[in-house]
Amino acid sequence: MSSVLKRCAFKLTACFLGLSLLSACGGEGDSDSGNVPPEPIPLTKNQRYDFLYRSTFGPKPDSYQELATLGYVTWLNQQFSMAPSLHLTRLNEYPLEGAGDSYNQSDRAAVWWDLSLNAPDQLRQRVAFALSEIFVISRYGASLNGRALEMTDYYDMLITHAFGNYRDLIESVTRHAAMGDYLSMMANQKAAPESNRYPDENYAREVMQLFSIGLYELNPDGTEKLDSLGQRIPTYSQDDIENLARVFTGWHIAEKNQPNWGSKDGNWFLPMVAYPERHDDEEKVVMGEVFAQGQTAEQDMAQAMDMLLNHSNTAPLISKHLIQRLVTSNPSPAYVARVSALFADNGQGVRGDLKAVIRGVLTDSEALSGGDRSPVKMKEPLIAMTNFFRALEAKSADPSGRFHDSISTFGSYGQSPLGSPSVFNFFSPDYAPIGEISDANDVAPEFEILSWNNFILTNNQLWSATGRTNYEGEENPKRIVINTAPLEAIANDHLALIDEIERRLLSQRMSEPLRAIVLEGLDDLRDTQQSLKVRNALYIVVTSQEFHIEELAQ
Repeated sequence: MSSVLKRCAFKLTACFLGLSLLSACGGEGDSDSGNVPPEPIPLTKNQRYDFLYRSTFGPKPDSYQELATLGYVTWLNQQFSMAPSLHLTRLNEYPLEGAGDSYNQSDRAAVWWDLSLNAPDQLRQRVAFALSEIFVISRYGASLNGRALEMTDYYDMLITHAFGNYRDLIESVTRHAAMGDYLSMMANQKAAPESNRYPDENYAREVMQLFSIGLYELNPDGTEKLDSLGQRIPTYSQDDIENLARVFTGWHIAEKNQPNWGSKDGNWFLPMVAYPERHDDEEKVVMGEVFAQGQTAEQDMAQAMDMLLNHSNTAPLISKHLIQRLVTSNPSPAYVARVSALFADNGQGVRGDLKAVIRGVLTDSEALSGGDRSPVKMKEPLIAMTNFFRALEAKSADPSGRFHDSISTFGSYGQSPLGSPSVFNFFSPDYAPIGEISDANDVAPEFEILSWNNFILTNNQLWSATGRTNYEGEENPKRIVINTAPLEAIANDHLALIDEIERRLLSQRMSEPLRAIVLEGLDDLRDTQQSLKVRNALYIVVTSQEFHIEELAQ
């Protein structure tokens, strides 16, 4: 770890306690092409821990041995081949709690917790969550707060396309009714200057800025290109936004059942469809590319999607975002370049293959063995909590598996699934706290939601979580319970208890100072206080910087 981030990590510790092997260019090969070596170089113990934290919502107690037995190539191939666990399917298995009731946002979040903790296709679920922080919709925008099922369907779309092609993903995002509502492309129509009506530019702007090419021209390694004066080069102009907005006219809800054009009544579970009379079929020019006069809405859409896929910025921008969400906040340009090359060509002439990109992100030499740049990443609150719950085999006491009150209980620390305050997500990928991190020209995106209020609320949630030890859940069917029985069985052997907590939560890398603090706390309790010993030891660990800051194995 760099000296700057070591000092930052130390300060974070005080706060929390006070309150390639294979390169991505050739890598391990692709099982689909038959090029996987029969015996890849095995991961070290530390690398296995790191790999599981990045590719799942957190290791379960038996995950480490499973990965060691299978090897990471076989493990990845199994994950890539698993059928997707869809949230809407699971949601419809929950019994409605009252006559006339319908599923709401709390139920949608409950399904997210259910499948994030329990679904076997962990890699797909983890990647879908990363995608949900790139292709953002939120319950706090447009009419989506009252459309929990439609938002669940949007998330399932991300799950379905997580290992597919970016070209299919970006069109599915663009045509999904929830996105159409959120960024006001739904019911967008051609200009009528006599009525002072012009196409809505919202989606045209964000699909370029956030979902594909970004604001400034990039090199293949994600660094910004500069002009002869040393200035950044914009990727598009206001004219490009206006013309792309014209491209996106004429799309509305499928099976529309009200004549009023502004009505959103229809089938939100089908992709939006084109209404030709509302589409601008005149010539448009976007970033130098001509959309010919007379093209249909479908033809304009297809051309726009191809344009975004093939733009030179898309590969490095999407690659870097995925690296930041899964591995490290500060990847080296070489790491970005290797993954970007896989986006550009998966080795079989295919551009935008997300399976190849994800494989490259996780198995790059920098991901497995660290690099020269700050090898740390702070866990966002949702990830920290899923890590804890999976390590302690948490489950709902409700026989249906429903996680009750998920929005109010688990959204109280600044984050909930599909609950960001804006299309810019919970934090910017370029955010750097003022001080030592920004002075080092590094970024730490997740720190943007680490307000004092969220910090205190998160610690309160962790204290509450460590006390949910009735694993059978007989007292209250709405409880979420953890399995502390194995820990309580060894609670009076303080060193053994610390070792097991270290294995489950800290990748067997607990520092000596933290170990001394936990041991001192245990020694102050009587041998008859096994449950309190476990709770206190867990709380000290899960509120330490060593739990919240991920370091790359080196």
